[in-house]
Amino acid sequence: MVEHGARFIRRVLGVAVLLALCACLDGAFAQEVVHTRVRLVIDGDTIILQSGERVRYVGIDTPERGEPFYGKAKRRNKELVSLVPITLEICDSERTDKHGRLLTNVLVSNVSVNEALLKEGLARALIILPCGLKVADRYRALEAEARDKRLGIWSVKGGKQKMGGGSR
Repeated sequence: MVEHGARFIRRVLGVAVLLALCACLDGAFAQEVVHTRVRLVIDGDTIILQSGERVRYVGIDTPERGEPFYGKAKRRNKELVSLVPITLEICDSERTDKHGRLLTNVLVSNVSVNEALLKEGLARALIILPCGLKVADRYRALEAEARDKRLGIWSVKGGKQKMGGGSR
């Protein structure tokens, strides 16, 4: 009887730990939402807001200067975010990266710019914990679709191998 009680307590504790972990991970992007505008597009995954704050898109990596598709990724990002109101979903658990940039999902009219760049083959999935975990499966699937269609960076022989690590 005591053994059965101990097993029951272990199961209850296991479920409690699992629920706490799920709540924590879900909260990783239970973000602060900010409505703003872009002052400057730096590249395919970095912008400067009207406030002067730098923003780094969570979950993606676009080509760096000198790499194939750098210009196209930057231009496409500019087309998507310039002169329109944007919404930032800021990572709660890690608001900034090592360079002081806000880590965000960027939306225009409720459409994810991060996802648009992946779909068009102008970015690869770059999952950095904790905030990237919530979007990891979706972003990897979008990357795979673009790769299968040989879009953007995936149209070049070697594809993502041509992209360097950059300053992530």
